[in-house]
Amino acid sequence: MLEILLSVSLALVSPQGPNVVGADAVAVRGDTELSPAEAFASARRRAEDHVREQWAERAAHALDLRRPFWLPQVLADRAVQTWLADLPVDECLRLVDREDRERTHEFGNSYQTTLWVAEEPRSVKQGERELRQRLRDLERATAVKFGGIAAAWTLLVAAIAWLDRLSRGYMTGTLRLLGLLVGGALPVFLFLG
Repeated sequence: MLEILLSVSLALVSPQGPNVVGADAVAVRGDTELSPAEAFASARRRAEDHVREQWAERAAHALDLRRPFWLPQVLADRAVQTWLADLPVDECLRLVDREDRERTHEFGNSYQTTLWVAEEPRSVKQGERELRQRLRDLERATAVKFGGIAAAWTLLVAAIAWLDRLSRGYMTGTLRLLGLLVGGALPVFLFLG
């Protein structure tokens, strides 16, 4: 009688049914591997790739909303790619549940792991803040560079005009060619350097 009572109470306290997974969790299945460790590593890589894809979509959306018309798309994309490469995926990922499947074959056993993963809400908010800050910094730096180019071009035109006047027109073609070369190289130097 005591055995039945203990069995029933344990069954009520800890149900043996399937695990309940959070509503925001996503199932990520790894490749079939020959060892349990390799199967888990494969599932973990897929989960990290899933999180990176989520962040890439968020970054593209934030870029579409935030990018001013004067900011070149190439610079914005490069800043977002750099930010995504520096993203700490391990901190963003939360393992909710895990299922390991073992299959028996004539050559041996194979293993496949399915992970249910969710993103940490705190790290999502922090990541979005960091992305917005990175885009603001890029806007400021680009505005400063554009202002520097405009000021340098103005000074270059004034210097060329002064040197042309000083040489009494003997070096006009050479000075204009030199001005075009320096004026054209300045944006390349500032934005690629």
